[in-house]
Amino acid sequence: MSTLTVVAEEFAKTQPTDVEEATETRRFHVNVPEAELTELRRRINATKWPERETVADATQGVQLATTQALARY
Repeated sequence: MSTLTVVAEEFAKTQPTDVEEATETRRFHVNVPEAELTELRRRINATKWPERETVADATQGVQLATTQALARY
């Protein structure tokens, strides 16, 4: 049995068994070093944005304004 198969089987064992459990929201915490967050903010601020889309809808992907708003957030 390959490692991937073992991982997949273990993953399947941990999956919710009913719809209510599958849609339940669970809290979790992530610890990220402040230095990493500072570097991420620096890289976001240094982004060279592409030109605006040539269409008014999302057929060319996520709108530039939406991506820039996310980056500001």
